[in-house]
Amino acid sequence: MRIALIGAGAIGTIAGALISKGGEDIVLVDSYKDHVDAMNNRGATITGCLDENIPVKAILPGEMDGVYDLIITLTKQTGLVQCLEEVRKNMHPGTMILTLQNGIPEDIACGFVSRDRIMGGGVEFSATFVSPGVSRLTCAAMSLGVTFGSLEGPVDDRVRAVGVILSHIGHVKITTNLLGVRYSKLTDNSVFSAIPTALNCELGKVLDNDDAMKVVAHAGREAARIIARMGLVSEVIFGFQPTLENLDFNSPEEMKRVIDGYWRPIYSAYRQQVASMLQDIRKGIKCEINFINGKFVDKGRELGIATPYMSKLVEIITKLQDKVLPLESAWDNLESLRALGTD
Repeated sequence: MRIALIGAGAIGTIAGALISKGGEDIVLVDSYKDHVDAMNNRGATITGCLDENIPVKAILPGEMDGVYDLIITLTKQTGLVQCLEEVRKNMHPGTMILTLQNGIPEDIACGFVSRDRIMGGGVEFSATFVSPGVSRLTCAAMSLGVTFGSLEGPVDDRVRAVGVILSHIGHVKITTNLLGVRYSKLTDNSVFSAIPTALNCELGKVLDNDDAMKVVAHAGREAARIIARMGLVSEVIFGFQPTLENLDFNSPEEMKRVIDGYWRPIYSAYRQQVASMLQDIRKGIKCEINFINGKFVDKGRELGIATPYMSKLVEIITKLQDKVLPLESAWDNLESLRALGTD
């Protein structure tokens, strides 16, 4: 199977390198020329919780040639439409698209190929881009893995073949409930990507602060209530499942139970994580806030569910991104989140 992984950033570099190490015919596609050159000259280097240097083939988007059997997208959703438009010429009638980025990107992919040719899922590990050719794994190597499935649901030979390819990354779970996986991952991103981004810190600093964790609890509860109202059954990803049973509370005592008994134990393995949205803002580029927390804000409006915490996070992160708020003093944004009422 001829494979193109488009978007070899922090996560894509690790995923693509491990798939390449597994012997698959894969090329890593990225628009950052220095990064592409470094990977071709020195291999893809993984540091942090994994120490690997893996020879890979990397190219710029304009260098894609011929057609591919599988296109894995890990680009930002902000650029996904343009990405898929550009690779139309590299698809044949049976080309599969596997969307592994944040948000609900399958909605966009449906504009380019039929639903039966779309798979999607979520990676279960975190990473930080260090420098051209180098990505740091910021969680235990045992966390490496992917949960994915087809948009239509059935587990057929094509899904199983893609599962074998992804198994080079780590553990693989095939689901028949892709939307359930997506909304679990969306909740994860809307909480533990958004809040550290709004405060300009690693995940561990949020875990260690009781006021920040109250914001976590409230934002998570908003997500769980929306998911329940939608009638979705969320899926378990890396031990996390945003159900009302796990995340709802109606008193300070119940909130403390949710924080100490659920949120902190699950996310303690990711203390070193630097959120992808924060990495983007630090680089001076647009992040995916409107596709992540913004998705819950839109759904909440549609369903008549208040989302004050999600909405405030969208506001803060947009202002950080647009340099209306200073990133250097972003921890002060906790005060405006606390003002919403976190007790």
